[in-house]
Amino acid sequence: MKRLWLIFGLIMLTFSAFAAPAVWADGPSEARIGRAEMRFMQGMIDHHQMALDMANDCLAKAVTESVRTLCQNVVDAQSAEIAQMQSWLQTWYSIDYVPMSMMSMMDMMGMMSGDRMPGGMMMGNMPGMDHSMMVDPPMMMGMMAGLSQLEGVEYEIAWLESMIDHHEHATNMSERLLLRLGESGHTELRELAQNIIDAQTAEIESMEQLIAELAA
Repeated sequence: MKRLWLIFGLIMLTFSAFAAPAVWADGPSEARIGRAEMRFMQGMIDHHQMALDMANDCLAKAVTESVRTLCQNVVDAQSAEIAQMQSWLQTWYSIDYVPMSMMSMMDMMGMMSGDRMPGGMMMGNMPGMDHSMMVDPPMMMGMMAGLSQLEGVEYEIAWLESMIDHHEHATNMSERLLLRLGESGHTELRELAQNIIDAQTAEIESMEQLIAELAA
C-alpha cells in the first residue's frame, strides 16, 4: 500500500511540474490583454471626449447644414461609444472612468506652466514633466488649430481638417488594439474597435468631400 501511495505521489508531482509552467505562462498573457483593453478604452474615451468638445463647438459656429449634420453625428455616435466603454470598464475591470474635457485639460496644463501657446493655451515646462503628453494627438488635436479665430466657411474647413486628423488617430489606436489582441480579449471590444475603423474611415471620406465642396 505504501508503494502504491508513493507511485501516486510521484505521478501527481510529475503532473504538477508540467502543469505549473502552463499556469504561469497563461497568467502574464491574460494580464497583458487586460492592460491593453483598459488602456485602449480609457484612451479612446478621452479621445472621443475631445471629439465631442470639437463637435459641440462646430454646432455653435458652423453655418453649412451638411457640416452641422456631420458634427451632430459625431456627438451622437461617440457619446454612445463613451457610455459603452465606461460600462465595460466598470463591468470587466471595476473601473469608474470619467473623461476630462478639453477646457479642463487646458486649465490643468495652464496651472503647470506659464508658457503660453497660440490661442492662450499654456504648455507645461516643469522639470520631470512627461512632455510626451503635450504632443500626444489625442491631447492636442484641434487645440492649436486656431479655430476660435476663424468664422464661416474658413472655420468649417479648418474644423474638418482637424477632425480628419483626429479620426485618423482613432483608427490607428483601434488597429493597434486589434493587432495586440488577435483573437483574445473581449469580442465586444474587438467589434467596437472594428466599428470605429469602419465608421470613422467613412466619415473621413465624407469630410474630404465636404472640404472640396466648401473650397470650390
